[in-house]
Amino acid sequence: MPQLLFPTRKARVRTSSNQDNMGTCFSNLKSGKDESSIVRVQQGLLESFRVKTPKGEVCDVFHGIPYAEPPVGNLRFKKPQPPKPWDGIKKCSKYPNRSIHKEMPWDKALPRANQSEDCLYLNVFAPKIRDDKKYPVLFYIHGGGYVMDSAERYTAKNICRLLVSREIIVVTCHYRLGFLGFLSTGDDVCPGNFGLFDMLEAMRWVHSNIASFGGDPDNITLSGQSAGAAAADLLSFSPLAKGLFNKKIVMGGNSYCHWATTSKQEIREYCKKWAKRLGWKPQLNYASKREESLDIFKFFNELPTSKLGMTMFFSNTIFKECQLPLAPVVDGDILPHNLKILRETQEHVPSLIGGGEYEALLFCAIGLLRGTEKEINSAIDVLSKKSGLPRSKIEAMTEKVYGDSPALRADSKARKLFYVNLISDIFANYGNYRFMRDCQRRGIECYGYSFDHQSKQMWGWLQHVVPFTGGTHTSELSYLFDCNYMSAPLGMNKTDKVVSEMTADYFTNFVKFGTPNGPNSQLPVWERISSDDDQMKLFSIKPEPMMKSTLYGDRMELFEDHIGMLYEEKATAPITPRGDFVPSIVSSGSDNSLHILVS
Repeated sequence: MPQLLFPTRKARVRTSSNQDNMGTCFSNLKSGKDESSIVRVQQGLLESFRVKTPKGEVCDVFHGIPYAEPPVGNLRFKKPQPPKPWDGIKKCSKYPNRSIHKEMPWDKALPRANQSEDCLYLNVFAPKIRDDKKYPVLFYIHGGGYVMDSAERYTAKNICRLLVSREIIVVTCHYRLGFLGFLSTGDDVCPGNFGLFDMLEAMRWVHSNIASFGGDPDNITLSGQSAGAAAADLLSFSPLAKGLFNKKIVMGGNSYCHWATTSKQEIREYCKKWAKRLGWKPQLNYASKREESLDIFKFFNELPTSKLGMTMFFSNTIFKECQLPLAPVVDGDILPHNLKILRETQEHVPSLIGGGEYEALLFCAIGLLRGTEKEINSAIDVLSKKSGLPRSKIEAMTEKVYGDSPALRADSKARKLFYVNLISDIFANYGNYRFMRDCQRRGIECYGYSFDHQSKQMWGWLQHVVPFTGGTHTSELSYLFDCNYMSAPLGMNKTDKVVSEMTADYFTNFVKFGTPNGPNSQLPVWERISSDDDQMKLFSIKPEPMMKSTLYGDRMELFEDHIGMLYEEKATAPITPRGDFVPSIVSSGSDNSLHILVS
């Protein structure tokens, strides 16, 4: 057994003044070698394992730290509860359980951590802990459409090599996905947002305990990608997250994207539809809408875990309508008001935002979309249905933004580019544009980027099922985390490695200093979005980075004028919990099923 040494000349000690329990770090010596660190957090002792980078930097990694009680039994479909203390030393060398979801097709053959409802764990990746350092912290929320994926994809080896070696601490977390995280009846029976509350609980834990790992609780950057970016943005203007962060990075999504949230009416109907698919037999007549809600809620509570996994794949709602049906709602709690009000009252924090040059290419690949005439017609039909406008009107609107429709459709390359740009603008670009305009209007320091670099090595086999290749959704993750969503069989080429190191420099500079331009950086200057410049510029990330003179080729102004009205946010009234009635849930004691008691 490793011997726990109390402070001596060889042992490091760290005390955190912002913790109820004094945070202490010890060297753990085994056979005379410094092999791990033991830290004290509010709940007890944690032991790291060590990762050494190719350049010789030593990092402390803690996998599977519980930040909340397991949300099982009578805690299913409830807000996360703080974790209980433990005895002894918790070894943090094993990757934690992932939330319940269906695997990506190309991930099924790979070894993965177990899936379980018991999934509320986080991971800390830190420079070798010293008592004379206070490191900036990057808190990262993974994407996956609120229904799939996990933080396991972001490996200790690559995080330590690219990010921790640049003297920051990285934290990743798991949260409840799909119905377990976002089931809602659209009323106080089940308001939803459990996954969002999980993220908030993880942020609280990090703020309270990160000093024990050498982190600075007053220098935390909240970040995420795709749905994780939208969630990070939503959390950034929740009053419940005030004081837990001081910067944010949103990649490939934000709260302005129309899929970032859903309405209480839409999510109720979606959950009803899925309940029927899963076997729910509604009564012919309910005494009230509330009684129907209770019946739906009871049905989902009694479902075994195996029935609750979800995926984005093969979903027309996602790939043809660019909509996430299970998403956060304005609940009157973590999101107490409609988003317009919340944005106006949020604290001003420096922001970094962007996405791939052609965001929709990844969705074309996994949705098997090639930009055909049929697919363009389908996109036009979706816009017509969404707006209630005739198809001819929608075609006229798109022509004003993208050019003459007959001419575009006659040329194969032009047609594919038109389709990819249209879907990219609907999915992410218009949301990014509105985010940056809002920062510009309110004088918030903001840096925008377009990830333009791409290579065949990083596209892997998916290059054969896309209209063309380019920087796309998740591209920045391939270079910032060396996390390849496309599961390409080949590693980075020399140019990829240069772009990866450069991307890590810019992003870690932002985490440390609030600007991607470090104090002694030799890299090209990344200009902030000016408050007095009507023409916003993006920073092009590629082997020879540069500021782009135009934003999305001037499309966004035209998109806003002619199509943007179809994606205007509606002033959503919050779900207001009633105080005179609260359903309580108790375990039946068998087969993971639960029952509802009316009190």
